[in-house]
Amino acid sequence: MALSKKIDHRVVPIKDFSSCAYCSVRQLCLPVSVAKKEINIIDELVASRPLLKKGDYLFHSADKFQSLFAIKSGAIKTYGNTRDGREQITGFHFAGELIGLDAIGNNTHNCNAVTLEKTVVCELPYKNIESINLLIPGVQREITRLMSLEIHNDEEMLMAIGSMRAEQRVACFLFSLYRRLMLRNKQKSIFRLPMTREEIGNYLGLSLETVSRRMSSLHEEGIIEVENRLIKLENIDKLQALCS
Repeated sequence: MALSKKIDHRVVPIKDFSSCAYCSVRQLCLPVSVAKKEINIIDELVASRPLLKKGDYLFHSADKFQSLFAIKSGAIKTYGNTRDGREQITGFHFAGELIGLDAIGNNTHNCNAVTLEKTVVCELPYKNIESINLLIPGVQREITRLMSLEIHNDEEMLMAIGSMRAEQRVACFLFSLYRRLMLRNKQKSIFRLPMTREEIGNYLGLSLETVSRRMSSLHEEGIIEVENRLIKLENIDKLQALCS
């Protein structure tokens, strides 16, 4: 007669799966060394985790700064308006990244943030973050690190836009996306663009037609494979070489 062994199954409430402990990208927006107890403290800082539809605004330019937002899933673009009222895209943001860092200095958002697809964010009221700096010093260090990365990404793209040919700009944009998305994408060389080619052109200072032609050229050279918004990097070394 076979012996039956009682197994103690731990049942996790469905709501817990939204917490930091079960988040698939928490290692990207929390210090690696944060202990389980500290994760629970951080989890309590989250004021809300709204599910946003495509086209929903997270905040508008000139809104009072109150919270940082960690992107749990989805994608967001930020943009400002030129003097003649045209939209100028200033950045694209993905899962595991913090958004709203630029407003810390003057307590006012300098841009608009709108979702490119269905997106979930974790709202982190800044006053709550300040209150736990003494308990978890790693949180402030992580915010500083993320601010540094954002500045680095901005400088990198500004250099590309200011001094490179159209094909180089598109190549650098794709390589930058690859480096950021590979942290959370198991298929490291395959990713889907959440933004349109027109939005890419706006960001890079190129026309829609130029972006399409440059992507076609990269495809013909065997560097990338393009199918609508799906991008497969066939030769990452050549793509990177175009950026130098």
